[in-house]
Amino acid sequence: MASVIPMILAIAACSGQTPVDGAEAPVGPTENPVAVDSPTPADDAGQVVSKTTLATGWCSTNEPVIFSCQLESRKTISVCGTASSTGEKSAQYRFGMLGKSPELVWPESAGKDGLTFASVPYSGGGEQQIIFSCGDMTYAVYSRMVRTNFKVNEPNYPEMTDGIMVLKGNEMVSDLVCADPDVVPVDYYLAAEYANQLDEAFITPGE
Repeated sequence: MASVIPMILAIAACSGQTPVDGAEAPVGPTENPVAVDSPTPADDAGQVVSKTTLATGWCSTNEPVIFSCQLESRKTISVCGTASSTGEKSAQYRFGMLGKSPELVWPESAGKDGLTFASVPYSGGGEQQIIFSCGDMTYAVYSRMVRTNFKVNEPNYPEMTDGIMVLKGNEMVSDLVCADPDVVPVDYYLAAEYANQLDEAFITPGE
């Protein structure tokens, strides 16, 4: 169990240092929660949490759910569509235990330092990623479909995986797979609408 802890903490870290066993994770927004800039009537973290369910994760009922899933730690990752006061659309990453203040919200306000969307086709499948960097940490939420059968005249039997990769510089820190059955995979059309599409930013798994 101890080896899993730094991997979980890395998802919430947003600084130049990677959390290690026994160290306090530099999660930033935990002690001073960032107000989620969204079109909801109330914008403090407690009110937003009260409006969410496992089905929509951290996204409020009137925010498009671009991606959402729960990890084995029971913490939830969501990417939600937001709009600024001027109507500018952007995507926002939110992470933490539902019912508590989010541990990380990025970007802190809509329309600033937006997330990047990348999509790459595979034979019989493909992968979509929503990517952002904070300090020397890079986060890539992904939904991946890989063909597992190449026999002629037989089904492809695609394998679908959703999760998040965290890198420090070019080094992979963790790759955690979603653990609940109610995953909302990356929605291609919403991601293209709310994030900055740049397929060249795609992070190749395992490299």
